[in-house]
Amino acid sequence: GTAAAYGLSRFGSGQNLPLALIQLRIFPPMAVMIPVMIMWAFLNFTDSWWGLALIYGIVTLPFAFWLMKTFFDDMPREIEEAALVEGCSRLRVFTRITLPMMRAPLASAALFVFILNWSDYLIALLLTTREWVTIPVYMASLSSSMTGQLYGAKAALGLIAAVPPVIMGIAIQRHLVRGLTFGALKQ
Repeated sequence: GTAAAYGLSRFGSGQNLPLALIQLRIFPPMAVMIPVMIMWAFLNFTDSWWGLALIYGIVTLPFAFWLMKTFFDDMPREIEEAALVEGCSRLRVFTRITLPMMRAPLASAALFVFILNWSDYLIALLLTTREWVTIPVYMASLSSSMTGQLYGAKAALGLIAAVPPVIMGIAIQRHLVRGLTFGALKQ
C-alpha cells in the first residue's frame, strides 16, 4: 500500500482512484462475505491462517493506501527534488529519504491496520472453524457455553487479547514522537 500510495501521490494524475478504493469500504461486510465464503471454499482457503491473512490484507489495504496517500500528499516535494538534483535515483530517494520521513505515518497506519484486524469478529467467524479461531470469536463462544458464563476465562482472555495492541502501541510511540521532529524543511 505504501509504494502504491507514493507512486500515485507523486506521479499519478488519477484523483479518482483513492476515492474508488475507499468506497469499497462502504459495502456492509455481511453483503460481501457470502460471495467471499463461496470463493474461499472453492479455493480451499477456509480454516487456514493464510486464508485469514489474505482476506485481512484485502480488506485493510484500501484504508492503508488512502491513509498513506494523504500523508504523501502533505509531504513537501522539495526534499525529494533536492536529492534528485544531487544524483539520487527515484528508488534511492524513496528508500533513503521518503520512507524515513514517513516513519510516523507508517507507524500510525500499521497500528490502525493491526487493531482493525486484531479485533475483527465477522470475517474470522465466517471463514474459520474451531481449529483456527481468533480471540474475538473464541470469546463469543465462551458466552454461549453450555456450562454457563465462564467469567474467569473471559477475563483472562480479555487481558491476553489486550496485551499485543498495547505492546505495539508502546513500541510505535517512539517512532511517532521521533517522526514529529524529523527533517524540517529549511525555507
